[in-house]
Amino acid sequence: MPNLKTMLQAIGRGSRNPLVGNGASFLVGTLFGLVILGWMVWPVQYIDTTPQTLRSDIQLDYLRMTVDSFAVNGDPTLARSRFDALGPNKWNMLDELQNDKLTNPDRLKQFEVLIANLYVGTPGNPAGEPAPAANTGGMEGVLSVLAILGIIIGAAIALVLVVNMRRRRGSPPPAENEIPESAGELSLESEEELAENASPEKAADSEEGAEPLERFVTTYVVGDDLYEDSFTINSASGEFLGECGVGISEPIGVGEPKKVTAFEVWLFDRKPSRTSTTVLLSEYANQKQDVRASLAPRGTPALAAPGADIWMETPGLQLRVVIRELIYGEGPLPHNSYFERLTLQLEIWAKTK
Repeated sequence: MPNLKTMLQAIGRGSRNPLVGNGASFLVGTLFGLVILGWMVWPVQYIDTTPQTLRSDIQLDYLRMTVDSFAVNGDPTLARSRFDALGPNKWNMLDELQNDKLTNPDRLKQFEVLIANLYVGTPGNPAGEPAPAANTGGMEGVLSVLAILGIIIGAAIALVLVVNMRRRRGSPPPAENEIPESAGELSLESEEELAENASPEKAADSEEGAEPLERFVTTYVVGDDLYEDSFTINSASGEFLGECGVGISEPIGVGEPKKVTAFEVWLFDRKPSRTSTTVLLSEYANQKQDVRASLAPRGTPALAAPGADIWMETPGLQLRVVIRELIYGEGPLPHNSYFERLTLQLEIWAKTK
């Protein structure tokens, strides 16, 4: 059984996924709108409704008045139209008047004779009339609303699952040696840090030549101010091992859209509940000591260079981060200070014991 800390960490990781947050907001908004606003604050008011929709006790009052009115005016057409207005429940109402002390027995008998003449058969079970249905009152409306709500929630869950599956599959990764021309040339400092991060010794704990358990591709484009992509890590047998993801860490400048100068890449290992985080820095942020120092508490800083091969690990997992595409934005901000577009390929291995 997972402990409370593990559960809270898992919930925290799940809340970072925008699909989870949007889905939860949709469900809370729907429930609040229907229950709080629709039924309590501004309930529906019925005007000029038919007797068929009234409560059973009010329907009985209506039928009493119909019987008394017929005794006065003797109009059979009017009496039948009023009787029919009660709908399928009219026969139950007529039966209830048999023992009703508020109804004149003579007038009721006169009304029953009229009904017997107007309908084929007996008043209690006329031929050709549908069988009397129990009066459910307002429950029909409540059940209809609950059914609609269930359909909406089911559709929302299905949509979230479909979108999440498509995002997990991602686009096919570029060829191993393919680096977009738009990525630009590496500076001397970039090449040195790239060589350090790409050291093949970092993969010593994984099986040589083994395919990764999971491979994901995620792309950030400037303007996506809520960018936060997360993925579930499962073993070959389907066991949940952890999660990984990428999100905005630090913007630069002011105004919209955000100008992102650093991203956080995180790896969560369910056993023994550890998280490793790397902060991918732009060239500008990497050169500014004050920026590096402010971001250091969030994770291990690493330069985001085109083609960089960065390794992260926890006690049970290894994550390889390959920068497949990197384009810096152009504008009044410092040179190479924010990302216009960033594509990462995430590959995960389980460590061998």
